[in-house]
Amino acid sequence: MAGADGSLWLYNGRVISLSPEVEGATAVLAQDGRIKAVGSDEVVRRAARPGTPAIDLGGMTVVPGFIDSHLHLLGFGLSLDNLDLNGVRSIAEVVRLVRQEAAALPAGDWVFGRGWDQDRFAEGRYPTRDDLDLAAPDRPVSLVRSCGHVLVANTAALRHSGITRETADPPGGRIDRGESGEPTGILRETAKGLLKSPGPSRERLERALRLAVERALAVGVTSVHTEDTRGVGFAPVYDLYRRSLGREGLPFRVSIDVAYEHLDELEAAGFKTGSGDDYVKIGATKLFADGSLGASTAVLGEPYSDNPQSQGIPVLEAGEIRERVRQAHRHGLQLATHAIGDRAIELTLDAYLQALTEIPRPNHRHRIIHCQVMRPDQFRWFAALGVVADIQPKFITTDMRWAEKRVGPERIQTSYAWKTFIEAGVHVAGGSDCPVEPLNPALGLYSAVARQDLDGRPEGGWLPEQRLSVDQALRLFTLGGAYAAFEETEKGSIEPGKLADLAILRRDPRDVPGGELKDLQVQMTVVGGRVAFSRS
Repeated sequence: MAGADGSLWLYNGRVISLSPEVEGATAVLAQDGRIKAVGSDEVVRRAARPGTPAIDLGGMTVVPGFIDSHLHLLGFGLSLDNLDLNGVRSIAEVVRLVRQEAAALPAGDWVFGRGWDQDRFAEGRYPTRDDLDLAAPDRPVSLVRSCGHVLVANTAALRHSGITRETADPPGGRIDRGESGEPTGILRETAKGLLKSPGPSRERLERALRLAVERALAVGVTSVHTEDTRGVGFAPVYDLYRRSLGREGLPFRVSIDVAYEHLDELEAAGFKTGSGDDYVKIGATKLFADGSLGASTAVLGEPYSDNPQSQGIPVLEAGEIRERVRQAHRHGLQLATHAIGDRAIELTLDAYLQALTEIPRPNHRHRIIHCQVMRPDQFRWFAALGVVADIQPKFITTDMRWAEKRVGPERIQTSYAWKTFIEAGVHVAGGSDCPVEPLNPALGLYSAVARQDLDGRPEGGWLPEQRLSVDQALRLFTLGGAYAAFEETEKGSIEPGKLADLAILRRDPRDVPGGELKDLQVQMTVVGGRVAFSRS
């Protein structure tokens, strides 16, 4: 369907270029993997080489290939083989599903699962080791909460890992304990690392990557910023991507955000942000300042409204954040720091300011990932420092159920405030945090524009003054992600000279009612001028 040299002529469609220089186009020409021409059918036809493969779009809409600015690609692929607990409404149902999964596995294998959310459970509490022991008393079980910041393990898993009442809480984490002092099975933040579960084999990682890329291409995603090295290692992840992706491999592009723990490996290899090629690049150095709002481990400046005894769990103390930021900044790397609560955001901005004062560096594009609970004054800090806000609009469809309960009516007014970021002049990139939320960018567009749950509630949208236009939402998942990776001259819009990465949609999102954006269907995905996915 496309030439071996990455040549392809698409015509008789609509083109949303996201470039003021290219408007009203109906055709796109790819040549040698890059966009050669954009314009009317006739203008583009004249630019095409004889014999260039052509596709009649029949009125469908071409947009830049979607860029997911923050996810865990391998984690997503691995999760496809594990027990899916998303949407489960009770601990009793979790027990039933674990029992069923355990019965289907070879003796001794662990049961892994992900996606539970205690706020959905009829029992109104966290699951415990005792619950899981009812389902699988003789094999280890590890079930990760939907946010990825908390897990519950059964007695066999705790025993295998040597976690007892004498085990101390690690820095930046907590083992929940009952009145007797015995662990309940809930491990929070860095305490998750105490569980000694077996790591995935090379073969399983390869399969996970293939499955994840196939799913991504099917929803129009052509590039991702992915953090997969934590718990697996930098070298095996980098080697996997280099072997698997590219012109002769899987047609997909990744920027690898590398856990700070692997900074020495980056320095030894001479890698900096941007090292690599069009398919595999080194991205940012990833830090964690706090946990998640859903698990009440995000670090707030004032106590939680629904738990006045807690302000969250700092994964790193202020001095540690400053030192890690300084080291990565000194090495010439971009920083991407996970910070959800306003106090964690404050500490991260302070650390960025200190590093930039000590070692000035223009165009650093340091990022803060999630940016959910903000103080009113912090938006201008982002703009003044040139910090990118790396947001996940789909979060609101889940979090609107309990977010105000966590932070109260005053703080919620400046939380999940995507439009305020844009109006403050902050560069904003959009991602999914998959597998925390689904990979499909149509759900991100819907969440940013409608600000409703998937059933269309509440009418008019949640905190509706923060609703974005369709074009603003499209930019989050295209030019926003490109800018965050220093790639806005290479991708993110449909212009001559840029990589020919495109998504063909059955409908024009500008003509779709906001409530129907979640149903946008991708008909075809093009990477480097080659058709990487086609629904037909």
